[in-house]
Amino acid sequence: MRISTKGQYALEAMLALALAGTDEKISIRQIGEWTGLSDSYLEQIFALLKKARLVKSNRGNKGGYQLAAAPESITAGDILRASEGSLAPVRCTDPTAGSCADQDLCLTQSVWKHIDSVITREVNGKTLAELASSYRRNGYDQAVDFVI
Repeated sequence: MRISTKGQYALEAMLALALAGTDEKISIRQIGEWTGLSDSYLEQIFALLKKARLVKSNRGNKGGYQLAAAPESITAGDILRASEGSLAPVRCTDPTAGSCADQDLCLTQSVWKHIDSVITREVNGKTLAELASSYRRNGYDQAVDFVI
């Protein structure tokens, strides 16, 4: 399994929202300035995040995006699944792929299940609040640039 730039940038953009504050509405342009990402790519990413109900958007002069829930309740796994789809390392561990015809004969299934459980545990165990806290603790928020 390989996380694409879409997943990486989705996590980065969500961290920018968390650092801005839960009540703040931030424009795509401002997130793009903070992260160095293009507005058009961010729009694609935020469409996926909005569909997954991780962000809310407001139109108009005071509009923008904001987190749809507290950063303590949004995990890296939520964000990556919204932007990437399944994080399963192989088809047989992907619950959306259906059952594998060779499941009973598979000699390596235990390896794939273990890798899948480690990935799931790690991405579901890290919240946006923890990422933001780590970011601030390391003094990165002193800079104007929010690139991680």
